[in-house]
Amino acid sequence: MFNRNIETDLLEWKQRHSRKPLVLRGARQTGKTTVVRKFAKSFDGFVELNLEKDAVRRIFSEITDIGRILQSIEGVCNRRIIPGRTLLFIDEIQNSVSAVKLLRFFQEEAPDLHVIAAGSLLEVRMKAEGWSFPVGRVEFRYLYPATFEEFLAARGEGVLLDILRATRVGETAPPPVHGRLTDILLDYMVVGGMPEAVASFAAEGSVAAVRDRQEALFSSFKEDFSKYARGAGVGRLKSLWEQVPFEAGRRIKYSRLCGPEGRSREVSDAFDVLHDAMLIERIYPTTRTEPPLVPKPKAAPKAQYLDIGLVTHVLHLTREQLRARLASSGLAGGLAEAFVGQEILAAGGRQRGPLFFWVREEKDAISELDFLVQVGDRVLPIEVKSGSHGSLKSLHQFLKRSGGDLGIRLYDGPLRIDAHRVALPDRSELRYRLLSVPFYLAFRLAELCGPGGQFAGIEL
Repeated sequence: MFNRNIETDLLEWKQRHSRKPLVLRGARQTGKTTVVRKFAKSFDGFVELNLEKDAVRRIFSEITDIGRILQSIEGVCNRRIIPGRTLLFIDEIQNSVSAVKLLRFFQEEAPDLHVIAAGSLLEVRMKAEGWSFPVGRVEFRYLYPATFEEFLAARGEGVLLDILRATRVGETAPPPVHGRLTDILLDYMVVGGMPEAVASFAAEGSVAAVRDRQEALFSSFKEDFSKYARGAGVGRLKSLWEQVPFEAGRRIKYSRLCGPEGRSREVSDAFDVLHDAMLIERIYPTTRTEPPLVPKPKAAPKAQYLDIGLVTHVLHLTREQLRARLASSGLAGGLAEAFVGQEILAAGGRQRGPLFFWVREEKDAISELDFLVQVGDRVLPIEVKSGSHGSLKSLHQFLKRSGGDLGIRLYDGPLRIDAHRVALPDRSELRYRLLSVPFYLAFRLAELCGPGGQFAGIEL
C-alpha cells in the first residue's frame, strides 16, 4: 500500500509522552484500517478488535474495569498486551457506546498503552443516538482521500515530488516539467484519491480498471445508506449522492437536488446525514473578511463531494474531455473548485475545519469568492481559475473590504508573485500582491503563504 501523509502524524503521536487515545475519523473506504495496520508494524505487538462482532462487543458491554477489559481482550485474541510495545486498535467503535465511554479510562489507567479507535459512521451514530466522545480525554485525526501529493508518491514520482517540495516563490518549473505535472494532474482528477482506485492505477495504469472500481465504490456507498436512515430517507440520500457531482461550484438549492417531490427541509436533513458521514461537505457562505469566519444565516451553501475521481466518474468524463473542459469555462470551473476544496480539506488532518466561500450580495451587485482559508490570524482569499486568464473582480472586492494586500489565485500557470494596481468601479485604486499558484502545488498553499514568506517584500 502506498504511503499516506498521516503516517508521520501517527509516528509523532506514538513518540509523544503526553499521548491520549487517538480517534481516527473519516468516510468509508478512505483507508483508515489500512493505515493503522501499516502503522502497527512499528510496534512489537498488534491487537485489532472489530466491534461489528458480537463476541468482541460484549467485552466492553459486560466489563467496566480497564484491567479486566485488557485481560479479556488478551484471552479472546490470544495475544499479550504490553504497554509501550503493543498497539491496540478498536475498529468500528461506533457500534459500542460503552467502548466509546471507556476510552477515557485508557488514558487515566493505562497511559502507556497506545490505543487507536476508528469508525466510518461515528458522526452519524453520535447525532442519532445522542452520545459523544469524552471531552479532553481523547484526540482526533481526520483521514480524507489521497491528495495529489500522495498520488504522485503512489506512482513512484519521487523526483517530481522533490522538485515540488523545493520550489520557492519566484522559481518557475521548466515548461516540460510544468507540462508533465499538468498531465499527471489530469490523471489524478480522473482517478481521484480513493485508495483502492489509486492503488489500482499505480499498479495497472488503466483508467478502465479504475472506473470499474469507482463504480463499485459508488454503488457500495448507496447500499450502505440503509444504515444511515430509514424509509423515504434512504431514497433522498441516494438522490443526493447521485446529483451533487452535477452541482460542483454552484450554490445549492435543496429543492433542485431531489426533484419536485423533495421538500427542502427533508433534503437539507439528508444533506446533514451525508455531511456527518463525511461523504459530502458543506461549503458555507460568509460575509466576513476577518476571523472568525461564520456562516451567513439562511444563505445557500455549496457542496464538496467526497472525491474528485468519483465526481468525474459520475459525469462520465474521459481524460481528454476533462482536458477540454478545463481549457474552457462553465462546469470546468466547478471541477477545479472540487479539486482545490479536496486539497484544502486534506491539509487540515488534525481538525475538521469547515470550508467557506465569500459572498457580497448588495442591490445590483453580487460577488462570490471561491474559498476563504484561515492561516494563523489571517484570512486568505482564494480565487480558482480553470484557465490561466480571467477576471478577478470578486477577489478585488474582498481585498477592498478587508484591507488586505495579498490575494491567491489557483490556476494552471506557473508559481509567481506580482504587484498589482487596479482601478475599481468606485474610482478608487487597489494595490495588492497576487500569489498565483499552479493547481499541482495546492498541497503547499498554507506553507507558501505563511509568515515571513519570500514574497513579503514585493513593492506595491
